[in-house]
Amino acid sequence: MKTQKKFNEIQVKEIMSSRVQCLMTDDTIHDAVAMMMDNGLSTVPVVDDDNRCVGILSRSDMTELFLKEDNELAQVLDAPRMSLEWLSQSLETTDVRLVKELMTYEVATIHASQTLKAACQEMVRQQIHHLPVVDEKEQVTGIVSTFDIVKAVAEAD
Repeated sequence: MKTQKKFNEIQVKEIMSSRVQCLMTDDTIHDAVAMMMDNGLSTVPVVDDDNRCVGILSRSDMTELFLKEDNELAQVLDAPRMSLEWLSQSLETTDVRLVKELMTYEVATIHASQTLKAACQEMVRQQIHHLPVVDEKEQVTGIVSTFDIVKAVAEAD
C-alpha cells in the first residue's frame, strides 16, 4: 500500500516533459512531420500566439488524412504501423495543407499541480496517450505521456 500512496501523491510536474515542442495553427503539415521526425515525437500540442493550447496534432491525425485520400492505400496499410518516414516521403514540398486543417481542436489538458492519478483518469476517459500540461493562463508548460506515467510507476517506492 505504500507504493499506492506514493503514486497518489506524485504530481504531474514531477514526471512531465518540460521541453515540449509546439506547433502553430498556420504551420504546414510538411513542417509538422519534419518536427516530429527530428524530435522523435508522435504527438505535438498546437498553440496560439500567446502559447495557449488550442489543439493537438498526432501521427494518427496525419495517417487518417492519407488513408481518406487514398482508398487503395487504406485497404493495404495498417494505420498504426505507418511510419513518419513514409508520411514525410508522401508529402511533396508543394503540400500547403496547414496544421489547423488536421489538428484535433477539443484537446484535453492538465495542470502541473494535479496528480498523476488525475492524469491517468483523464487519459483513460479521453482514450488518449498524451496530455499537454498548462498553467493557469492555459499556456503550455509541458506534456505528459503514458510512457512518462509507466516510468513513474516503475520508479515509485
